[in-house]
Amino acid sequence: MLQSWRQAFPSAQCIDLQDPKTSDVNPVVVWLRLSSDGTVAQQIAAVRKYFASQALVVLSDMPNDLEALAVFASSARGYCNTHAGDEVLSKVAGVVSQGGLWIGESIMKRLLSAPMPKAALTTNTMWASSLTEREFEVAKAVALGASNKEIATQLGITERTIKAHVGAVLEKLQVRDRLQLALLVKDS
Repeated sequence: MLQSWRQAFPSAQCIDLQDPKTSDVNPVVVWLRLSSDGTVAQQIAAVRKYFASQALVVLSDMPNDLEALAVFASSARGYCNTHAGDEVLSKVAGVVSQGGLWIGESIMKRLLSAPMPKAALTTNTMWASSLTEREFEVAKAVALGASNKEIATQLGITERTIKAHVGAVLEKLQVRDRLQLALLVKDS
């Protein structure tokens, strides 16, 4: 545990998901520090095997907006920097334990300043009708926070082809970036 974690949560304990005693623990809020092993969705799914209904806060050593979207798409209630100070961690815990969401400032600004994509103004599912089957698969993977490389591996095609599909999807749906695309897909 980092020093700031100990200061914010003196009675907290680290849990190894491989430890059989994991199922004996019943926390109000579960904190997951992302690692380089597996996708965000895979890591959250591993935690959800043991803590299906508890509020989940995901900590990232290098937080970014796309990762945040993947975190929230996987039912987490909070997302913040692993190295946040103890006061921030305490605030995150308070908000999340009361049923709120903890969203970073940069993603909140992007969400508030982003104009609504034209495709979203029609209906929640109309956007999909203008895409090919492959573009639809790529759009869904982007909404889950997958990188071009991860999508290429999943679909068994080249990363260059994925990049072309993402470009085509953004143009067809008239969305500015992957964040707007993810918001559009998640809303439907």
